[in-house]
Amino acid sequence: MAESIVAIIGRPNVGKSTLFNRLTGRRQAIVDDQPGVTRDRNYGSVEWNGVQFVLIDTGGYMPESEDMMDMAIKEQVEIAMHDADVLIFLVDAQTGITDTDLQIARMLHRSERHVILTVNKVDIFEQESDAAEFYNLGLGDPVPISAMKGRGSGDFLDIVVERVRKHGYTETEFDGIKLAIIGKENVGKSSLVNVLTNQPRSIVTDIPGTTRDSIDSTLKYNGRDFLLIDTAGLKRKAKIKENILFYSSLRTHRSIQRADVVMYLVDVNDGISRQDIAMLGEVVKQRKGVMLLLNKWDLIEKDDKTIYTFSEEIRMKLGIMQFIPLMFVSVKEKQRLYKALDKAVDVYEQIHRRIPTPELNEFIAGLFQKTMPPAVKGKEIKINYVTQIPARYPLFALFCNHPKLITENYRRFLENQIRDKYGFEGAPIVLSFRKK
Repeated sequence: MAESIVAIIGRPNVGKSTLFNRLTGRRQAIVDDQPGVTRDRNYGSVEWNGVQFVLIDTGGYMPESEDMMDMAIKEQVEIAMHDADVLIFLVDAQTGITDTDLQIARMLHRSERHVILTVNKVDIFEQESDAAEFYNLGLGDPVPISAMKGRGSGDFLDIVVERVRKHGYTETEFDGIKLAIIGKENVGKSSLVNVLTNQPRSIVTDIPGTTRDSIDSTLKYNGRDFLLIDTAGLKRKAKIKENILFYSSLRTHRSIQRADVVMYLVDVNDGISRQDIAMLGEVVKQRKGVMLLLNKWDLIEKDDKTIYTFSEEIRMKLGIMQFIPLMFVSVKEKQRLYKALDKAVDVYEQIHRRIPTPELNEFIAGLFQKTMPPAVKGKEIKINYVTQIPARYPLFALFCNHPKLITENYRRFLENQIRDKYGFEGAPIVLSFRKK
């Protein structure tokens, strides 16, 4: 199930990235006193009192033109309002209410989103009275915090979690395979949905960024029900490139969360990029089934070694994600698209495959006898018992005497051996080493 999305919005230089880092426990966003310094959009998972949500730092955008700045802020707020479940509107106690704050507040009044008005840079108790000015925005009680010092962050998170519980994302149950189709722009995502459903549910053009809001499509194939989750772009074409990327990333993130299996599309003429690898890594991190479709295969000149050469090059770039199955397809020529659906079913079944505990222990014991884990700090490691834990992905608990001393190499060795024995193609495997 997809987690709720909470977005931090506000004008540049109010501390959005600092708050993001504080709540996610990361230092990945660039923090600087210069407005607009954030360039990459950041996503992080936050858990508080048993409630998880995805936090988004919408960053700042500072083109040279004032008109462009207004346009950028307006677009980012509109995008966040459209897709986030809860909005954190961050303002600055030290500067007070600005014209830009008023502009954003007016947009929020017109929206139906749930807003937490958050006053940053209240570093000491004596400054809390400064937050009272922001009642004038008409967005409810201002919540004073210091993102830099962490002051008030616990009470603030209590409020966020309360809003997420009350207004967060809910999804209708679907008794079938939820298949997300993702990839960079112009690789054929909407065209693939159109072909599979045999109806023009999405507008398809050759111009990146013009796909409209997604409409989930249902499909029955070989006795299986599929929900096709198409990752769409803006309702209208954004005028600012960074905002297109922000919106696209937001939609893709939620599509991955909602899916059982992700079909990742790549234009075979362009090859697989670092961005593609990073996104595939995000799919694996979220423990979703995954397959890689190389589209536009009809445009490649081939001989008997072509597919082998392409496969080897891609496998080399995939690194440790060798378990991802590859398929060479042509959406335009309708080549191997239904074979891709068959493969999606295989991946789905691999995600839910369960190995009986006695069989698993016999197999691991045999491995252990042949290849013991290396001793660390003079301590011999013994694996006593293995079982597969019920989960939405293959999760194995291995009970041993020194779980913290298991090396990454031995962990990879065991994972590869389990795959060689049982398959799990397209399914991320998690090995959890625990004290016996």
